[in-house]
Amino acid sequence: MRLFCDDWEQASHGGELAAALNAGRIGRSDVTALPDVLAGLAEGRRSADEITVFDSTGLAIQDLALALAALEQAERITGLQRVSL
Repeated sequence: MRLFCDDWEQASHGGELAAALNAGRIGRSDVTALPDVLAGLAEGRRSADEITVFDSTGLAIQDLALALAALEQAERITGLQRVSL
C-alpha cells in the first residue's frame, strides 16, 4: 500500500493521515506528496493492482484543476460544448 497527500503540512495536522501519524503508525517518509509525483520527483502508482490511499485536504487550486480536467474529458466523451456567457 502507498500513501499520498496533496499537502504534507495540512495532511499531517488535519487530514486523515494525522491520526496514523500521531499514533506513530506512519512517518513523513511513508507519505508521498502529489505535487512531487506530478513534477516527476517521486513515483506514483507502480502497478494496476497497487493499493493507494490519498489524503486530500482540499487545496483550491487542485480542485480547480481536477474540475477542468473532468470537464474536458466529459466534452471529449459526449461531444457537447461549453456555453460561454
